[in-house]
Parts: sequence; structure tokens; C-alpha cells
Amino acid sequence: MSAAFTVRRVAIGAVFGGLAFTMGFLPLSFPFPPIPYLKFDLAEIPAFLAAMVFGPSLGLVAAFSHFISLLFFGEWSPIGPLMKFLAVASSLAGFWLVSKLVTGRGILVCSFGLGVSSILMRVVVMTVTNYIVLVVLLPDALEYGASTLSMMTGLSMNSFEEKLSLVLLFTALYNGLHIPVSMIPSYIVAKSISPVSIRLGADYPWIVRIARANGRRFSST
Repeated sequence: MSAAFTVRRVAIGAVFGGLAFTMGFLPLSFPFPPIPYLKFDLAEIPAFLAAMVFGPSLGLVAAFSHFISLLFFGEWSPIGPLMKFLAVASSLAGFWLVSKLVTGRGILVCSFGLGVSSILMRVVVMTVTNYIVLVVLLPDALEYGASTLSMMTGLSMNSFEEKLSLVLLFTALYNGLHIPVSMIPSYIVAKSISPVSIRLGADYPWIVRIARANGRRFSST
């Protein structure tokens, strides 16, 4: 892989990261009702889009570029930006882990496999991360999350363990639901920009290539 090609990929990833940062200033997020501080953030779409067009590694570049921007201009820095980065990075890691298993199996099987793997990775990583944040770093957030969850669902939470377990459970549900929220629009856009992606160095969107590829010729970059 030439240095020029690598620089171009990093530059493209940074552009998608800049798009995500710009989208973050628009009213494109909406709360997860049981725990309102959790928000479905459409600014994740550029990183997913970059991954679907160019591969998970470039999606990760976009997510990291977005993370750097949020460190300086985002809310609750550095915890908020780091949580966002881990959520997107773990989702894209799910793409990478299952990509060879779904190579050449058609777009429906490929999309389903990528989605399931992405959900599992994100839920596991973010459950562990949220446990640390809620128990060690921001215990007040646990109390707020438990109170809103109790009001919305009618669930009774009397002990610390009950509060923590239910908040983590509903946070895991939120993280699982976020994958289709990010994946479906990204896939629609990825297919529609195929002619543009050729000029940027991708003959077909990555997700289309692996869906149709012969496993021996596939490279999950």
C-alpha cells in the first residue's frame, strides 16, 4: 500500500469525521425516553457510511477524527467524547470481526451478520464502560437514570444493585437499537453514491464488495 494511497484514505476518513462533527451541531439527535441522557445521535452516520463505502478501518479514522473534535468542542469532555468514540469504534469492530464469515453470502446475509456482530460488540463494550462511569466516575448519573427509568416504566428500584442492573440493561437496549438507526441510512446512502466512490478509490462500496466477493480475494481493510 503506497504512502499516497494511505494519506488519501486518512484524508477521506477525516472528511467524514468533519461531517460528523458538523452534524453534531444540528438538531439531529433525539432522546431514548426511559433514560433521556442517552440520545440517538445521527452524527454517527458518517463513520458508519465511511465504513460501508471504504471499509471498517476508514470508518474508524472518521470516528477518531470526530473524537478529537469533540474533545475540544463537545459536551462533558473528555468522558462524553470518549464514550461516543468507544460506542462507534466497538460497532465498527463488529463489522471487522464478522466480515470474512459473511463474505460472498449476498447482501441480506451480509447486512444481517454485520448488524448482529456490531450490536453484540457495542453492547458488551459499552456495558463495561457504563459500569465504570456510573459506579466510579459519575454516580449522580446513575441516580438520575434510575429515577427517570422508574417514572417511565413504573419499575421499583430500592437498592443500588437494582438501580445499576436496570440502568445498564436499558442502556444496553439503547445501544442495540442505535445500530439500525445508524446502519440503515448509511447503507441507503452508500449504495446511492457508488459512482462517486469510484473516483475516491472504491470500485464498489465495501459492503457490496464483500457481499459479492470470493472469500479468497477479499481484503477486510
